[in-house]
Amino acid sequence: MNKNLRKIAYILLTFGALFIIATISINSILKNKLEKFIQERLPENMVRSYDDITVESFGGSLLVTNASLTIKNKEDGINHTFINVEKLKISDISYWDYLLNDEIHVEAISLENPKIVYFEDKLKRSKDTVRQAVARIYKPITVNRVHIKNTKLAIYEKGEDSLKIYSAGFTLEVNEVKVDNGTVLQKIPFEYKDFEAKSDTVFVKVSPYENLTVEDLSIENGNALFKNLKLKTKYSKKELSRIIPKERDHYDLSLESLSIDGFDFGFKQNRFFAKSKQVTLAHPSLEIYRDKLVADDPKIKPLYSKMLRDLPFELTVDSLKISDAKIIYEEREKQENMGGSINFKNMNVAISNVSNTYNSPENTNLKITADFMDKTPISAEWTFDVQNKNDQFIFKAEVGPLDADRMNSFTQPNLKVKLEGHTNKTYFTIDGNSENSKTDLKINYSDFKITVLQKDGKKKNEFLSAITDIFISKNSKKNDDYYRENTAQATRDKTKSVFNFLWISVKNALVKTML
Repeated sequence: MNKNLRKIAYILLTFGALFIIATISINSILKNKLEKFIQERLPENMVRSYDDITVESFGGSLLVTNASLTIKNKEDGINHTFINVEKLKISDISYWDYLLNDEIHVEAISLENPKIVYFEDKLKRSKDTVRQAVARIYKPITVNRVHIKNTKLAIYEKGEDSLKIYSAGFTLEVNEVKVDNGTVLQKIPFEYKDFEAKSDTVFVKVSPYENLTVEDLSIENGNALFKNLKLKTKYSKKELSRIIPKERDHYDLSLESLSIDGFDFGFKQNRFFAKSKQVTLAHPSLEIYRDKLVADDPKIKPLYSKMLRDLPFELTVDSLKISDAKIIYEEREKQENMGGSINFKNMNVAISNVSNTYNSPENTNLKITADFMDKTPISAEWTFDVQNKNDQFIFKAEVGPLDADRMNSFTQPNLKVKLEGHTNKTYFTIDGNSENSKTDLKINYSDFKITVLQKDGKKKNEFLSAITDIFISKNSKKNDDYYRENTAQATRDKTKSVFNFLWISVKNALVKTML
């Protein structure tokens, strides 16, 4: 090898060695600065640890393995949040933006297999009304993509049955995240363009009595899909009646899917909002059981218009659809039996303007079709204005042919009344508000008979049955196209449900028409 080639080789080796030394030195310096930042810049109530930090200075990336963060109260030092991450990787940090634009710009941040445990009852909330920043931000931070893979999340509350929220296999990707000293003061302490999320299992304790589970969850491009959703009372009917101090329904709801299309949410001037173009519930099956032997709940039950109007956040759903639903309602009135039931099948509901943001005279409209007691077609239309403080509403319905004895599964155990005969067609319109209602009803029926039963629900009460025979017309009239018509008033019992108000409105009109 000649002298020139030897010199070139020495120079290249020297530069290579210097480059390697410089890289190692820079990596070491950056690693030390990062460790110093973690130790000094994070708030004192956040305890952090990790196994190792690997820095690639020229690639602009770093990797933290087995990182953990414990957050405690500043006042009493009690730990309330625990976070562990197998791998935290930050890729493609832009030195150019850091040096010239005085901001931190990162291409991607990924967290692998994080585990998050939060004890809600241990968090001591500050009484200061001025919102404090979650952390101090020295330079604005922009991240093109944040990817959190395979997360396990558990939130606990006080008490024996303490698990409040649980999720496994949760994956989240958020695009164009921005954080600065302005965003950290917001309720959502960062801004973002969009996000996608998936999860295998979700559990939510809705109340001390009901749990919600979802087998599969996915959110993408402003659309959300929840599959195999179940809302169930965690106690048996008998056990629930034993432990509740006041009347409460026992629920068993299964839903094939719940889709939310074109949704958005966030905060406007610290007030939460949620909106969607369309919400669809596919093939819900709902069983409700109410034990009327338990003490009544004297709490005021608002009508739906008031419930929407008084929500603590802004809700805007342009359209809500329920397809092919099945509802079974069971009620127990007497100690000597387990009650009776009524059912609705093949129910389809279309609701427009489920919202408290529309202005009068924009109405919320419900259109309902179903088969009542297996065979009787029912169609109804329900209209109200959420902004109307009197909670004015119109409920119109058309009921097809009904064999009266199909109602005996409900009336015999609960009302001690046995029905016979046929109603061929029934129309009614309820014009109501938060105080009272007026119901116009017309009905065509034939061979109608009411038998009042004794306390055992089996033997006929001869005296009361004879009285009903005298006062109740057995037929609307000989010819089939004649309707008996009448109008009746009803006063709302505000401690009862919305459907109780509809029922007593129809019942009063039905009794007045047939007498």
